[in-house]
Amino acid sequence: MPQLTEFAKISATLNFTPIGKVSAGFRLDVPFEGTATSEHWAGERPVSGVDRVTTGADGIQSLDITARIGTGKEVVSYRAIGRGTVDGGPRELFTFETAVEELGFLNHSIGCALGSIEKNKLELTVYLIED
Repeated sequence: MPQLTEFAKISATLNFTPIGKVSAGFRLDVPFEGTATSEHWAGERPVSGVDRVTTGADGIQSLDITARIGTGKEVVSYRAIGRGTVDGGPRELFTFETAVEELGFLNHSIGCALGSIEKNKLELTVYLIED
């Protein structure tokens, strides 16, 4: 039976940038910056990326995220897709890429995340799906 193991907590500030009405609904680009903490490294690491959000007529948000945790040679790149609503926080599915040897297990891992947004502040907990 698969289990969820907490991998990291991400806290970020969101910068909502409207693109406007597109064929699939209303589009926002949401660049973000913040920090990530994890048992897999000491202290905080910077996080930055962009979430492309398209809200359909039903109010459901489609999320398409590309981001990085860390700097220099200590970088984990991730891509996530997900769903959100105005009243509910984001729910995301992650894949990772890194050249950091100690974090190499991420290259074949799948993660999921649950979060909350208050005004322009994101709090996200990322879990690894393990069997």
